Amino acid sequence: MRQRKDDLGEKLYSVVIMNENLAISETSAADLLQATPQAVRFFIDHGTACAICSLARFCTLKDVILAYDLDEKAFMEDLAKLEVQKF
Repeated sequence: MRQRKDDLGEKLYSVVIMNENLAISETSAADLLQATPQAVRFFIDHGTACAICSLARFCTLKDVILAYDLDEKAFMEDLAKLEVQKF
């Protein structure tokens, strides 16, 4: 994750960087939700409650896969389709 300033250069916020080197064991559900609005639909489509869960900031994507017994390959393929901010 990197820090980025808004267009006016005033507000500093974190941005998730999604690429081939993404470590799903380190990225939290909350980070993904913050990085892209499409993540809400992504989690709903996978049958999780991550979009409304207060513990999303503590759960990594790997935790989500394990907790919901999801198909990791399908999850990762759908994750790759998200339009996440890249810097």
